[in-house]
Amino acid sequence: MLSRVANSIYWLSRYMERADNVARFIDVNLQMMLDLPDSSREQWHPLVSISGDDAAFSSSYPVATRDNVIKFLTFDGENPNSIVSCLRAARENARTIRESISPEMWQQVNSCYLMVNAAASNDRLMAAPSSFFSEVKNASQLFHGITDATLLHGEEWHFYSLGRLLERADKTSRL
Repeated sequence: MLSRVANSIYWLSRYMERADNVARFIDVNLQMMLDLPDSSREQWHPLVSISGDDAAFSSSYPVATRDNVIKFLTFDGENPNSIVSCLRAARENARTIRESISPEMWQQVNSCYLMVNAAASNDRLMAAPSSFFSEVKNASQLFHGITDATLLHGEEWHFYSLGRLLERADKTSRL
């Protein structure tokens, strides 16, 4: 296997896992807000801290409000850890190694990227974002399932698993 292919598979899996993780912890925070008393303050800044993007966030947004954090972590193309940036990078890595991955893997990465891009221009998303984050999580999990079923479990699989599990370990340690 070429090192270029190994590198792209590794980063493809990391970016897909990262997009899933970001969608997951934003959705969890949204669900927790439903159970808080009305007098409680919403906690959004810890989500930015978990991603390690405090400096980038504070240079673009004055206050860590619900809308600012969701925009920053989801649709901000300047934030390399936003969902849209992760899916763009995952799609680019998949595009460069299309000969080494299954057509279904490529189709799922591309569909997920296009779905998030379409949602970025939807102003109604901020009114009820939970269903959007569920779609992102489902698309990511579908990608991982398709990969498990269609990618040969040889060297490519090991680099895929390495990237996915390292990303998961990184996010877990940040939490």
